[in-house]
Amino acid sequence: MTDEEFQRLKEAEKKHLRAKKRLQRTLKALKQRNEVQGVMQRMKQGAVRLLDETESLVDSLRRSVAQDQARVEGTLDDEIVEDEDLHAAEEELREERAEELVRRMKAEEQASSRPDPSVPSGEASSDSDGTDDSEEQGPDKTIGRMGDLRPDDS
Repeated sequence: MTDEEFQRLKEAEKKHLRAKKRLQRTLKALKQRNEVQGVMQRMKQGAVRLLDETESLVDSLRRSVAQDQARVEGTLDDEIVEDEDLHAAEEELREERAEELVRRMKAEEQASSRPDPSVPSGEASSDSDGTDDSEEQGPDKTIGRMGDLRPDDS
C-alpha cells in the first residue's frame, strides 16, 4: 500500500468516525428529547387530572353551598313567619291589655263619681274641700317625687 492510499483510507476512516460521533450525539439528543417529552406528557396528564379533580371538588362544593344556602333561607323564611306570628300575638295581647286598662279606668271613674254609701254625708263633703290628712301625706310613690318626703318621718 502506498502512502497516498494509506492517507485516503485514513481520511475516509476519520470521516466515518466523525459521522459516527455525530450520529451518536444526535441519537443521544433524540433520546433526551424523547425523555423530556415523556416527562412533559406525564406532567400534562397529571395537571389535567389535577384540574379535573379540582373542578369536580369545586362542583361538589358549589352543590353543598347551594344546599346549605337553601336550608338557611328556608330556616330564615320559617323564622320570619314565626316572627310575624309572634308579632301579631304580641299586638293582640297589647290591645287586650289596653282594653282592660280602659275598662278599669272607666270603672274607677264611675265608682269615684258615685258617693260611697258607707261614708256619712259630712265626711264626704270634707273630701271635696281638700283638707283631708290623707291628701297631705300623699301616696308613697308619685311621679316627680324622690323617695318618701313626708315631714313626720324625718
